[in-house]
Formats: sequence, C-alpha cells, structure tokens
Amino acid sequence: MNSRIKHLITSAIFAAMTAAMILFIKIPAGVGIIHVGDGIIYLAACILPTPYALIAAAIGGAAANALGGHFVFIIPTFIIKALISLPFSCKSDRLLTKRNMLMVIPAGIITIVGYFLAVWVLFDYATAIAAIYGDFVQAIASAVLFIVIAAALDKIRFKQRW
Repeated sequence: MNSRIKHLITSAIFAAMTAAMILFIKIPAGVGIIHVGDGIIYLAACILPTPYALIAAAIGGAAANALGGHFVFIIPTFIIKALISLPFSCKSDRLLTKRNMLMVIPAGIITIVGYFLAVWVLFDYATAIAAIYGDFVQAIASAVLFIVIAAALDKIRFKQRW
C-alpha cells in the first residue's frame, strides 16, 4: 500500500479514536472535562510522521468538541491538540523511548497553558484559574494511558509490524 494512503487512513483512525476517548471516557470537572484522549494523540505522534499526527490530533479533538456541543472550544482545541503532538517523535522502532516518555511533560504544559489562555479569553481569569486543576489531572491521566499502551504495543513489536 502506498505510504501516503496508509498514513491518511491511520490518521483518520487516530482522529476517530481521539474523539471517542474524549467523548465517551470523561469526568466532568466543573469547568470543562477530564479525559484521556491526549494519550491517543501521543500514540499517534509516535507512530505517524508529524504532519499526519498533527492533523489527526487537531481533527480528533475539534470533532469531539463539535459532537459534544462545546462549540466555543473547537478552534482552541484544534490548535492545542495539534501543538501537543509536536514534542513526540516517530523516528524510533519503539513507541516508548526515553525521549517520548519525557515529552509527556511539555505536552502536558501545552495543554494546561493552552486551555488556561483559551478559558481566560473566552470567559474570565477566575474561571481559567479554576480550570487548571482539571487540565493538570487530564495531562497526568493521558500520560499514564500513553505509557501503558505504548509499553504494551512495544511488547508485541507494533511499530515493526505496522
């Protein structure tokens, strides 16, 4: 199969998985929700070349907001989810490299700062401050999901078979 087509199909699958993880596995957190969809974005970024991972992340996150009725967050989410895919690398034959494990930190910071700014602009400073805790928990939960799934996929040599 042509690698471009393979990447496009895989991107669409990751976008759908991201949206599903955001829409269906979530915890209301007062201001917003806590979900583990970012863990899927991290996986996509370790499997796909950057442009494909970026668009899968952006579309998956934005689609979840559109389908979930959170229309005001579609554009900020599109941008933030794309940005959190950037720190990761797909260049290794393993998903869970030391580098990728450490990249959950800048990705989490991008999530927290990105949504803080979005909520501040869309609502107000006090609401943005109140949302930080949920974004922090979301970043940690997504990092844990990523590490667990990436370790399991590495055990079955997923990248070599993909």
